[in-house]
Amino acid sequence: MKNWYYYLHTNGDLIGKNPVIVESDNEYFNSPFVQKVWNIDLEDRGSIWDFVLEALTIGARLDRIKELAEKWKLNYEDSKEYIQRRKPTETLQKGLRLFAEKVLNMNPEDYFDKLAKDKPSEVADEGGKSEKG
Repeated sequence: MKNWYYYLHTNGDLIGKNPVIVESDNEYFNSPFVQKVWNIDLEDRGSIWDFVLEALTIGARLDRIKELAEKWKLNYEDSKEYIQRRKPTETLQKGLRLFAEKVLNMNPEDYFDKLAKDKPSEVADEGGKSEKG
């Protein structure tokens, strides 16, 4: 387990912080500039996906999301694995739709249709139904 902290700044930036620094000060994130804090496990792809998708839904800057997606190789194939292993919440389903559109440059309906064709389980239905009709 390799933990790392990220927080969403009021300017939309996602800023990473070493746990040694953060955990030495209980008030580290006590600031009007901190909107949300995540403690993610960098060795757990699901933890990384949860973080990126949630951050995307609550206003993180798109250029920073794209930078982290490239760094961690968050792509279509990896998203299939993520969905197969986790049942995304409504917020994360919204994040997947945004990720498909803004990062993968895919129409969200096409993204979920492709998932349905690529994967034989109910996973594609999970993400696709959240914002339709």
